[in-house]
Amino acid sequence: MQNCGRFVDYKPSEKEYGWNGIFSKLNTIYAENGSGKTTFTQILKSLSGHSCELVEKRKTLQSSNPIKIAILNDKNKRLSYDSDKNWNGIVPNVEVYDSYYSESNIYIVSLGNDEKPSGFYDIVPNVKTMINELTQLVRKRRSITANMRNTRHDLKVCSDPIERKRLERVYHNQAVKKTKIVNGLNELKSKLDSELEVVGKQYVEKANLYLGKFNPNLEIIKANKKGNQLVYHININGIEVRSDSTNISLKHSLSEGDKSSLSLSFFLARLDMLPNIENRIIVFDDPISSFDTRRRKMTISILSRIANKAAQFFLLSHDINFVKDFCDRNSDCTNLKIVWKDGSSVFVNHDIQLETMTGISKDMYTLRTYLSKGALTDLERREVIRCIRPVVEGIFRLKYFNIFTDKEWLGDFLGHIRNSDKASPLYRLNDYYDELSDINDYCKQYHHANPNYMEEPIFDEELRQFVQKTLDILAYI
Repeated sequence: MQNCGRFVDYKPSEKEYGWNGIFSKLNTIYAENGSGKTTFTQILKSLSGHSCELVEKRKTLQSSNPIKIAILNDKNKRLSYDSDKNWNGIVPNVEVYDSYYSESNIYIVSLGNDEKPSGFYDIVPNVKTMINELTQLVRKRRSITANMRNTRHDLKVCSDPIERKRLERVYHNQAVKKTKIVNGLNELKSKLDSELEVVGKQYVEKANLYLGKFNPNLEIIKANKKGNQLVYHININGIEVRSDSTNISLKHSLSEGDKSSLSLSFFLARLDMLPNIENRIIVFDDPISSFDTRRRKMTISILSRIANKAAQFFLLSHDINFVKDFCDRNSDCTNLKIVWKDGSSVFVNHDIQLETMTGISKDMYTLRTYLSKGALTDLERREVIRCIRPVVEGIFRLKYFNIFTDKEWLGDFLGHIRNSDKASPLYRLNDYYDELSDINDYCKQYHHANPNYMEEPIFDEELRQFVQKTLDILAYI
């Protein structure tokens, strides 16, 4: 991937990034805002057959080089986007929930036009056949209208009586043909509108089921077709508001949490009504914007159900704890992270369990990992040493919470042990007093209180012995 958003120059590499570029059935992508999440979702949306402008609009700022993207589909076919500003193939059935979907569906849903209906019609049964017929009739109407215009022009300039009569017959036949086309078009539109009305009611019912889980203060009363738009009637704390109302602005009346609840409910209702979800790729980009804890948990439960039904699933978020909670429910995820490296955003393998660890748990993990895998650099070894004292102090505070205070450190703990009597729970730790004292002295060498701590040499075998000794003592206490 080149020159697309912050993906200036990226190629998957298991050696460099810990990921070989192959997505799984379930995938999570954690990234801070501005890293490339939106760019990735727009690429997927464009790849499904939407406008390639979605990709072109993400071109890397100040880059004069063309965007280049290559993706392998499930049949191992290379799909590429290059200087032609087009894809050489598509991946059908990609459904994307993102901020753009939210903005386009909270207030009014566009139904498109006769020649290019919007994606909302995907949930109408047998819609493809009707849409194809509609498109053909629109083209025939355009063609016959053009022919009639030409015939009128010929009549206007014709002076031969016989030729005029012929042209009049031609025009009459064209008018009859156009009338049949228009009648067929109107009949088909009426049929489509009837189907839309039925589906619209089902859509509202399903959306309300989700909305009741996310926000009981909101209810969609109905959805009506108005021209080429679908207009909602929403009950907000007992007050009915049309989504196209000029008197009450939903944009300013709804909180950000309300808007998120509405748009997500609409999208989930759509998924429920789409056929063959097992053949679809479902993408959620930050679905919990402005959600509280209860709604976050509800969302995870719903997304987990969808993820296991879909052909492939992507969850992208800048909230690392939300991603972790989803992974805890779905252990077979491929976890990735978008980071800035060597002048480009890149996908790297993400150890989300480690990154979300805090305090003692993370330091303990560091010590145990060092014993099993070692360390490659001096900085890594110094980080291992840094973890020793916090782990000992943390475990001691937890175990002896009624003795040690938060303002006491390992040196203070040693004083308590040395002065303890046989009645004290600390007395038995005198057997480890010398070893704890050695650990304390060892760590002091590499503490920033020592002016030369960065110059102190570190010997792997010695460090390994102290780490093992630390863990052994912690297991005993």
